[in-house]
Amino acid sequence: MPANSFEQNWALLVHDTARLIRRRFDVAIKDLGLTQAKWRVLAILHRSPGLSQSELAERLDIEKAPLGLALEWLDQAGWIRRETDRSDRRARRVYLREQAAPTLQTMEERFRQVENNYLRGFDEPEVAELLDALLAVRTTLRRSDSPAPGAAGSDTDTYLSVLFECGRLLIRRFDARLGEMGFTRQQWLALNTIEQREGLRQGELADATEVGAAAAGKLVDALEKSGWVERRVDPGDRRANRLHLSRRGRSMLSSTRERFDRLHGDLDRALGAERHRTLVKRLGWIRHRLLEEGLHTAEARRAGVRS
Repeated sequence: MPANSFEQNWALLVHDTARLIRRRFDVAIKDLGLTQAKWRVLAILHRSPGLSQSELAERLDIEKAPLGLALEWLDQAGWIRRETDRSDRRARRVYLREQAAPTLQTMEERFRQVENNYLRGFDEPEVAELLDALLAVRTTLRRSDSPAPGAAGSDTDTYLSVLFECGRLLIRRFDARLGEMGFTRQQWLALNTIEQREGLRQGELADATEVGAAAAGKLVDALEKSGWVERRVDPGDRRANRLHLSRRGRSMLSSTRERFDRLHGDLDRALGAERHRTLVKRLGWIRHRLLEEGLHTAEARRAGVRS
């Protein structure tokens, strides 16, 4: 299967583009001291105040324990309040406090800057077409998944909110199938990255997948032990290794994609050819810009430049 097959698979593009956008948002507000769980809680409550902790966990696809820690931090910071649900004394509803307004405003400004960068050149009809295609995907995904409470479509739907929800619902499908095949989502992402950039170094893999250097080392060790990846000496620098897919790894990736294609057959039928082309074209271009920006950020970090 050609290396650019990833860019032609709209389901993989939805998942990875959502991941990359969240990562860029993380970088944009790093100085605010907010983890991804915390800023996503604030963003969701801004759009949907009064959700319960269970509803927040469902919307964010986060386990209740780590979500509880994020909520406790936000409560201590004075940015949220939790009230007992009058109709269910066991549940607590979460609301934003006025003190969160300045942080929310800063978040929105920073996120808009990131968005303006990867959307430059897109006009309103093109963004509307992207939203239309994503809504078709979401409708079909929700039929096969238990929708989050209050998850019906609304006038506040944006291409970004729907992209994140589609990404979350697709991840559930991905993880179930990846587990059946004996590897994790992180391993799958690394294998796809190595296939697209055959011969990259371990540090470059860490930058592309946005995991730490130590975690990338353990990841490559596991992939090599499984016989999916080979380390080969760099002809230009005998002290360095380059990463390549093994024959077994290439065969496994091909088999994985065939299973994903069958898995997403219902989604393809709901999309139709025109919406399929829209998702591949628009998301492919957005993802390319996000990856390019991430590469520049990584280069600046290695050079000691504060971004």
